[in-house]
Amino acid sequence: MLSGDLTRACLIAAAALAIFDAGRADAAPAARARVKVVSMDGKPAQIDEAFLFGSKDGTHPVRFKGSDWSEWLPLPFAVGGAPVTVCSIRSQRLPAKVFPSMKLKVECAIEGSRETSKSEAELYGPQLGFILWKDSPATGGGISHVDTFAGHDRRVYGPAMKEARIPAEQRPKKIVVGERFIGGDQDLVGWREGIGRLAGMGFNAIHNVPPPLAGAAQRLGFTRVWGAVYNPPGYAFNFASDRHEQFVKFVEEQIAPTLAAGWRKEQIAFWFTSDEPGWYYPATYRQFNNDTAALAAFHAYLRDRGLTPPDLGNASWDEIKLIGRKQYTGLPSRRLFYWSNRFVPWASSRFFAEVAEAYEQAIRPGVPVIVNFNNFFGAFYQPGPVGNNRDKNDPNAAMGQHDWLEFGRERGTTCIATEDWFGDADAGHWSFYAARLRSAAELGGVGFGALVIPRVSGQTPMGMPQKVLSLVGNGAKTIKFFTFGPEYNFPGNCYSENPAVFKPLSTAMRMVARAEDLLYPGKPRRPQVAILTPQSAQLWDLEDQQIAQGLPDATNSRVFFGRMHYLSEVFTLHVALLHSGVPVRFVDEEALSSPDSLKDCRVLYISAPDLPAECVEGVLRWVSDGGTLVTVAGTGLFDRYHQPAQMLARASGIAVKAPLRPLVDEDHAGAVAAITDAGDLTAMGPLEELTLADARPVAHFSHGAAAVTEKALGQGRIIHFAIFPGFSYVKNGNDAWRQMIVRPVHDAAVALPATVNVTKVEAPVLYSETGAVATLLNWSGKEQEIELSVAVDKPVRQVESVLRGRLKFRADAGRVKLRVHLAEVDVILLRYGTSKAKKGNRYAGSKGTGAAVSRVASRATDSHPAECVGRGERARRRSRGIPRAGHIERGTGQRAGLP
Repeated sequence: MLSGDLTRACLIAAAALAIFDAGRADAAPAARARVKVVSMDGKPAQIDEAFLFGSKDGTHPVRFKGSDWSEWLPLPFAVGGAPVTVCSIRSQRLPAKVFPSMKLKVECAIEGSRETSKSEAELYGPQLGFILWKDSPATGGGISHVDTFAGHDRRVYGPAMKEARIPAEQRPKKIVVGERFIGGDQDLVGWREGIGRLAGMGFNAIHNVPPPLAGAAQRLGFTRVWGAVYNPPGYAFNFASDRHEQFVKFVEEQIAPTLAAGWRKEQIAFWFTSDEPGWYYPATYRQFNNDTAALAAFHAYLRDRGLTPPDLGNASWDEIKLIGRKQYTGLPSRRLFYWSNRFVPWASSRFFAEVAEAYEQAIRPGVPVIVNFNNFFGAFYQPGPVGNNRDKNDPNAAMGQHDWLEFGRERGTTCIATEDWFGDADAGHWSFYAARLRSAAELGGVGFGALVIPRVSGQTPMGMPQKVLSLVGNGAKTIKFFTFGPEYNFPGNCYSENPAVFKPLSTAMRMVARAEDLLYPGKPRRPQVAILTPQSAQLWDLEDQQIAQGLPDATNSRVFFGRMHYLSEVFTLHVALLHSGVPVRFVDEEALSSPDSLKDCRVLYISAPDLPAECVEGVLRWVSDGGTLVTVAGTGLFDRYHQPAQMLARASGIAVKAPLRPLVDEDHAGAVAAITDAGDLTAMGPLEELTLADARPVAHFSHGAAAVTEKALGQGRIIHFAIFPGFSYVKNGNDAWRQMIVRPVHDAAVALPATVNVTKVEAPVLYSETGAVATLLNWSGKEQEIELSVAVDKPVRQVESVLRGRLKFRADAGRVKLRVHLAEVDVILLRYGTSKAKKGNRYAGSKGTGAAVSRVASRATDSHPAECVGRGERARRRSRGIPRAGHIERGTGQRAGLP
């Protein structure tokens, strides 16, 4: 797992790292250990059996016999290194490759200390680990200790993890929650206790453990196993004619140790096949241009799109090669640049699709094969020498990654995922990520999942439940937590030293378990509101800069830093809709030109400045048929090749004086008064100057220019903001901006699965044959009583909260209505069936609402999680990272049930 140094440095420091002393060994006290062999292969050690106990490399061992204690061995902690070491113990008479099961007694001591640590070990190989650490001042006043890895973990992690332990019947059984224990030595005691502690916190899938432990892991509660590899053969591209055979062989080799250890294929929960894939330009241009198979694939890709060599400025296909951002001149070479950089991520998506097929062939159809993205806005092209690009002085320098939606369309894998290097204050980001992941997964008929990073969480007791339920409540069925560790065996990555997150983690597990009989089979309804993910525009950002600077997406979890305004507006528009309880799906440019893609969409938001002509034509047809289009400053003023285009502006009844395409500048955003029927507002950020043709102004800036316009087109209409309204809402927090953004949804009578009578409460709903389940995510920062209304397919017999037990409810015209007290998060279960309430009683359910559900909601019937998530998707979005405390305003309008 790699992530940006800056991001990591800012976030990791938040954890309470009290347990492990990361001081250097050259400042550590001298320590020593001795061992005694209790048995070998279950038999007592013979009196004359000779053993060697020494450093891992075998130098300077001490020799002892039988069941005697060895002499004290100075522990060889490396000078200047971390205070851990691994020693070796073996029978002197046996070959090095032969190692019997060996039980030991172990004693460790620090010179000058009265403490002698006593542990037992059970080795399946010669390696035994030791660690030096200090108590934190809060717990022990800085006292130093030395022990085996197992002894250390028992003493340091054991108490806090015991407090977070969940009874077996209250742990998730269906939704996959995976973890990994990194033992660091060959002591079965440490491994067994370590994975047992993780099982106790609710995890149900474990990374492959040493073969002697496979049975123990299953007895401890890990019914499933998972595996991982950093990348498949070819990394992100493979044009070889025999690549399918390569992939099948690779996968079979990957899973062979797992099967040999005793796991069955149906127990494989998921497999990581790539972590944070990405590539650099111009190195990738050189790679492809020197590969005849890659060029042949590129030429076929161009032909499939109706392009000919003259269209691209060349006389023949032999002359056509991939080019970069400063290698085009006129329109033909602009076309070549555009399609060069659309081909590369597409080719990689096809590569991963073939890899996923190999996993499905080897394991089972639909097995979750995870590709984890770290381009959090899904940018496939990031101009400039981003990251570790070696060509930092090349004008064509850029970074390439996958377009999430295109990756989904190509069925690039069976489980699309991303990760969260952000703290609890930004938990709502997962709603944004989940909406986009599910939209991508829907295009390929697959599932989505996540890597959740507990290392950067734990600041609030319910932060982790909010993160996990933002995912599961929106349809994720597979979550991998990265990663327990311990930290001393994988420095810079683990959460073992963050005990503040242990209880929040187990709380999240318990809540998922109580609701998973409805969460697991549940699927969302397809949202009637969509946001376009800008694609073509990415290739023309910072075009005026010779060497582009300032647009990193890889590892950049910040909303505004290093973002173009049009792209950050995708996030902020989602925030406004999320705060209004409006589910959202994300669409790509291909959807705009496909007649059926928008047929069930009522409202579409677009911020992209560059749009292919066929996309504009498709959108305008959709508007004429009754759709509502909402655009913002700079939208649609250029075509896919960044040539001026007026079709959308003319249809909107406006003319734009000068196109806006700025980078976000939070420090110099500016502020201008705007006069609207929602009140007097402050517009933040750049303003667009408009001339009105036949559009109607519906809001003005204080200097009299139009701020918002509206134009009827056929049976629909186009609403245009001459600003970035999402940015204004998020930056100044005025709720009237939210109301203006969401008003088209009111007017279009969008059907919402759930409505809440207050803002900033997200309520995604999943449906199945046996009921509906609404996850309540409170992003307001204020505990409150809410009124919830949920659309249902069948009569409801019972409603319950996973935190508060059964609730009273009222059924009315296909909806169930109830009141519930909401703190940070809750899950409401609506079970279908005939109500036992007396005839004539509007209310059904238990009188009591305070008792928490204390049993598992269901028993698993499948051996693996749902592996293809159904259609639909919803949005829930938080504004910035910090939950906004303070009053919650009720909206003025109640059309479509929106606050």
